[in-house]
Amino acid sequence: KEIRRCKTFGDYESLLTAPVLQICPFLVSFKRRLKLFERIVTTNRIDIQGQHNTNPFIMDSGLKPGIPVRIMRGRVLEDGLRTMNNLGKDMRQRIVVHYLNEAGAQEAGVDVGGLFKEFWTDLSAVAFDVNYALFRVAEGASNCMYPNPSSGAAHGSDHVTLFAFLGRILGKALYEGITIHPQFAHFFLSFLRGEYNFLHMLSDLSTLDPQLYNNLMFLKSYDGDAEDLCLSFTVGNDDFGGTNETPLIPNGANIAVTNSNKQRYIEAVAKYHVFDRLREQSEAFTSGLWDVIERDWLRIFNEPELQILISGPSGGGIDVEDMRKNSRYAGGFTALDRSVSRFWSIMASFSSEQQASLLRFVTSCERPPPLGFASMNPPFTIQRVGILRDSDKLPTSSTCFNTLKLPTYSSEKVMKERLIYAMESGAGFELS
Repeated sequence: KEIRRCKTFGDYESLLTAPVLQICPFLVSFKRRLKLFERIVTTNRIDIQGQHNTNPFIMDSGLKPGIPVRIMRGRVLEDGLRTMNNLGKDMRQRIVVHYLNEAGAQEAGVDVGGLFKEFWTDLSAVAFDVNYALFRVAEGASNCMYPNPSSGAAHGSDHVTLFAFLGRILGKALYEGITIHPQFAHFFLSFLRGEYNFLHMLSDLSTLDPQLYNNLMFLKSYDGDAEDLCLSFTVGNDDFGGTNETPLIPNGANIAVTNSNKQRYIEAVAKYHVFDRLREQSEAFTSGLWDVIERDWLRIFNEPELQILISGPSGGGIDVEDMRKNSRYAGGFTALDRSVSRFWSIMASFSSEQQASLLRFVTSCERPPPLGFASMNPPFTIQRVGILRDSDKLPTSSTCFNTLKLPTYSSEKVMKERLIYAMESGAGFELS
């Protein structure tokens, strides 16, 4: 009821001060908290960027000018860093993307949101690639990422700047309602909320390094004299082949681990691996994230919920039935049209990768919104394109308006072949 009464950004944000959200937000359903976050972000974005005007009789687009950036395909991270690294909180403004082709010429297409979504999805994929040495994959969690403790050795002093920029990339994705791929480790998600729980150090270590965790559990239950293990209050680091030891406490190299202090040693090792050695990178990342998304907006979610906010429901799969129920039709199509029925039959037959490719082809995002297709704005739309011969046209899209422009092909087989070709072409606006 409180959400329905709100009209402005201030109204929605004021709900965060409610005692139940301050003290025990999980008494409010996740869906309602997700809806509140979406309304806070959307109303703030409209205040700053304006809102696209869909009335064809009004010449004013309704959008504010925004910040223009020129991006060459294949250099999205380098050009993004060069043009946007110093924006800070101005990252909330509208970013107007102008793509350059390999020849350096500007591609056709006016950005009223679609080009930006495409750019940000590409930028996120490159920035969070583990081969870039800014992130690692936790050994005990399926493809869950955390900051690379050796990032300084790989990128020098620039690694802090890069982490702050990556934080802004994630923040801008959340701000614009763009779901992206990264699956983060539980303990790193705690950093993003600004409230790391030190009571979880050992369980977090079990997902980060299962072998080290098992070794510590062996020490904890060891019945003999711990001094026989010849351990001291130090940890070894292996940064790109160079090994060095770090003291866990002052003069740690000269303090032996005994039965009386082994619990302290176990806690110090866990703290070092899940907190201390990631602190510089995590603080830089969160400072960038909080430039765009206020910390208080994220505190109403726990770590698994925050992951859903970032990358959509677990697995990132597409609910075709939900997509169909919340789609619109234009240009003469209706839900009962033969071509529309063929499309949904094809969509259901696609693999999960093909479904994600089609969604990206139409919306520039490979994953559905966290609240499902009912919250997609504009709604997923299929527009009729009349043709005389199957060879006349390929399917095209207007990513700014989440619209698939679908020719009326003669059969389901032809439609499927043309859709796959269009999806996999990777030619951007130049395809049409």
